Amino acid sequence: MRKKDLEIHCPDCGSRLRIDRETGAILAHGKEKAADLGEIRGRMEAREKKSQDAFGAAMHAERDRKKELDDLFKKASDKAKGDQNEDRPDNSMDERWR
Repeated sequence: MRKKDLEIHCPDCGSRLRIDRETGAILAHGKEKAADLGEIRGRMEAREKKSQDAFGAAMHAERDRKKELDDLFKKASDKAKGDQNEDRPDNSMDERWR
């Protein structure tokens, strides 16, 4: 805040107004700053818990996705092994024409 700025509280919404003394223009209109450190600490802890919960959920989803992909790979591998046995010709002489 510069020296020529005036800071007042809005009578309607209770938020903080920063006004230029020379022009009378409103420079900033925002919420009231937190009055005590306990409130700030509570908000920070809530934000940290929310981010940890989101990270945990993402990790769980990735683990589930890994298991799903492993299962799909195993099924495809088993199918490919089964298909290899079916592709063999009945007669060994037919193999020369491949």
